[in-house]
Amino acid sequence: MEDRMDRMGFRYQGLNRTPVSDSVANEAPLKTSCDSADGRLYGTLMRTPGEDKALIIGLMTGEGDLRQDDPLPRIQTEDGNVHVIWEGVPSHRSLDSTSSCGMCGREEVRVNPIDGCGSMPNINVDDKVIHSITLKEPKDGTLYNATGSAHSATSYAMNGEEIQSMEDVGRHNALDKLVGIHRINSEWPMSQHIVSLSGRVSFEMVEKAVRSNIPILMSVGGATSAAIDLAAFHQLTLIVFAREGRFTVMTGAHRIVQDESVK
Repeated sequence: MEDRMDRMGFRYQGLNRTPVSDSVANEAPLKTSCDSADGRLYGTLMRTPGEDKALIIGLMTGEGDLRQDDPLPRIQTEDGNVHVIWEGVPSHRSLDSTSSCGMCGREEVRVNPIDGCGSMPNINVDDKVIHSITLKEPKDGTLYNATGSAHSATSYAMNGEEIQSMEDVGRHNALDKLVGIHRINSEWPMSQHIVSLSGRVSFEMVEKAVRSNIPILMSVGGATSAAIDLAAFHQLTLIVFAREGRFTVMTGAHRIVQDESVK
């Protein structure tokens, strides 16, 4: 299934109306199941088709159902269905979710220690590296460039070199896909990576980063109060409004250095 589709519409310019065919991001359901007693995993997810295995691995990681040291389960995918060979019980989700709100189905949201996660790595990064990332533009051929309606999550090495980028109509799906592909590729945990997001940073996005041991999380948008509080609690470096050579460090400023003595 393609990640984009064509849809007809009418474009208005002044009083002139012209029929147009626009490329739009594909949003489609993914039914999930596992080997638990009731067979339920996370219900039906709305996502952009593609990298479904990575999406599920990343989602299981972000939910705490697959911990940092756990082996990866076998996953079967077919025609909008994914089945995980796993007999666990999902720890948080109780409702089907959409591509827009990753907190749907949560029974509680608290700033607490997160089980199964190591402490954040004691590393530094030159502020020139962060500055260089804020200047990067979306590459040609991306879903965002084609449709204007996709989020991205991109990982970088500590020298600013891009490692991997994933897109989806859901911002939390994009991060789940990124985490999942890193686990599948054995680039795990992500303790030596900077991750950049295209949308706002919410509580759940920080939680996903902590579970993946990501020390530096940055976004072109802002962050919610709950996200900032959780990042501060776990000593994660949270950078917001990171675009066009500017950025604001909300938490973990000790990791951003202004000289060449980078560990």
